[in-house]
Amino acid sequence: MQLLLVHSLGFDWKVTEKAISNPESSKTAKMEYSTTDSSLVVFISVEKNDVPDISTVISNACDEIVSALKDIGESNLIVYPWVHLAKTQPAKPDAALSALKNIETSLRSNHPDLSIVRAPFGYYKGFNLNCKGHALAERSKEILGQSGAKTVEASAEVTTALDAEETARSTFHVLTMDGKMEPFDKFNYKGLKELELFIKYETDKDRTVSTPPLHVDVMKNLELVDYEEGSDPGNFRILPRGYVVKRLIEDHVNNMAAQYGAMIVETPLMYSYDHQSLKKYIERFPARQYVVKSGNRNHFLRFAACFGQFLTMSDAIISYRQLPLKIFEMAKSFRREQRGELAGLRRLRAFTMPDLHTATSDIQMAQKEFEEQFLLAFQYMSDIEINIETAFRMTTAFYEENKDWIVSLVKILNKPILLELFETRYAYFILKFEFNVVDTQKKAAALSTVQIDVENSERFDIQYIDSEGKEVYPLLMHCSLSGSTERVIYGIIEDQLKRSQRGSKPQFPLWLSPAQIRILPVSEDYLEFTDKIAQKLEQNRIRVEIDDRDLSLGKKIRAAEKLWTPIIIVAGEKELKEGKVSVRYRFNNSQEFQALEDVIEYVQAQTKDKPTYFRVFPKLVSHQPIFTRVV
Repeated sequence: MQLLLVHSLGFDWKVTEKAISNPESSKTAKMEYSTTDSSLVVFISVEKNDVPDISTVISNACDEIVSALKDIGESNLIVYPWVHLAKTQPAKPDAALSALKNIETSLRSNHPDLSIVRAPFGYYKGFNLNCKGHALAERSKEILGQSGAKTVEASAEVTTALDAEETARSTFHVLTMDGKMEPFDKFNYKGLKELELFIKYETDKDRTVSTPPLHVDVMKNLELVDYEEGSDPGNFRILPRGYVVKRLIEDHVNNMAAQYGAMIVETPLMYSYDHQSLKKYIERFPARQYVVKSGNRNHFLRFAACFGQFLTMSDAIISYRQLPLKIFEMAKSFRREQRGELAGLRRLRAFTMPDLHTATSDIQMAQKEFEEQFLLAFQYMSDIEINIETAFRMTTAFYEENKDWIVSLVKILNKPILLELFETRYAYFILKFEFNVVDTQKKAAALSTVQIDVENSERFDIQYIDSEGKEVYPLLMHCSLSGSTERVIYGIIEDQLKRSQRGSKPQFPLWLSPAQIRILPVSEDYLEFTDKIAQKLEQNRIRVEIDDRDLSLGKKIRAAEKLWTPIIIVAGEKELKEGKVSVRYRFNNSQEFQALEDVIEYVQAQTKDKPTYFRVFPKLVSHQPIFTRVV
């Protein structure tokens, strides 16, 4: 990346005409701008060599710009794309614009005191510059990535693949339950606001964020997750209540995968860049790796479980009789996502991904497993009580050949979907679907996904012996039944916040709530009675806590409400005498006076077939340290 930094007294530009066929939208970009204020004008050219390590290049560029601003005592910044600075081949327009947006977003989020303006990308512009002419008024910098490396040597196959991905063109449609397909911008979205928001997000392709999403404050107030300042951005600390939620989410996926017939494995977190099969695979994702040095060799932290599972399959002796062969792992994974795109638990750098890979003999078997995994993922979305929007992506040819089957899956959803069609296949898959959640910022994030992979069995030398004794490459399938654990937590919170905006109380599904019941003794005289209630609940594997603090009943109720506690039991003289309990149910805001056995029966009915886990924080609220919650 090349920077030319000029301290100018005033600056203006005016767009004259398009420089590329698809420039930045004129609806959001400033077509004309003028200021007489003193400003640092930074002309930037993004080069193709920047792309493999774009996160580091962006970070280094931001550091250089901030340093220059401090040197001249300036707080006004103008970011101006100028491809003519490039010393090598310029980056593709999409990659260059994304880099410029991320530089702007990073500077805004980390330096709120700065006044920042960015000139539009993809246009010819006339401009006027008035350089101040002091010793630090002009400077130029070449920004490099890690280790000063400008290029990543890639095979012809990988280069072709990357170019194909960058230049892939697709069309977006809405596919209805009766099989009608309409262009997305002609469809009537009446009563389908969430689908409209999702498709707008997909077609705009803007992944940057400028303000923290709403779930960030909530995850801290509920004492689930918090930032970790001692780590890399996008790496979080999970607090005790969050650990319960996270563990239950993962246990449910583990159980579903095992019942589906998957073999569960654990594979390494770290892999060598020098492994021949891995080398071609990871170079298709050049900006995603955390680099780890061991001795004189470079390794990378995995960004999915594909590597370990594919290598395990490659070393196995597999017969056609064992197909479909399914391998599952709850995989801690790492992706160095661009800093400007990090957004709480929606997009982060360290996460836990349930990864299932299936080897199948042919497309018929692959489609059968695809449908079964689709149904499992749909069931999981129902279990976590999230409103989803669905996308199917495939080539036009595949859709035409399998239209009736695709429509039959849409009918199961009972709502229209986004259909993205590619003229030619650019990636390893011929078909994929995603279940997505749309959040309070009108951003979308994929949760469940299933993909049919036609490339990687040969790349990793995965073979099975067919009925004639021949070695055959199978079709592989990638599946995440839930999406990453952290993103599931994000999805639940954001979806519940949207419901709360419509008047409902936000809540976790009962089986996922950190404490399913909080008991409130009206005074310390009833602590012994309260403890007996808690013991009976715990004998039935119900997570319970007791607010034993010296507070009024009203304050205890409000504290429980702030933690989205699904069931509140009040214990006092009336309850002790009659052997019943006063119960508040959050899901319908009702108050009941009933036998404890009825409460237990309700919880068991609502959590049937779901995993259970122990409370991992003190039972007594007075014994619980305050991490981040609002007391």
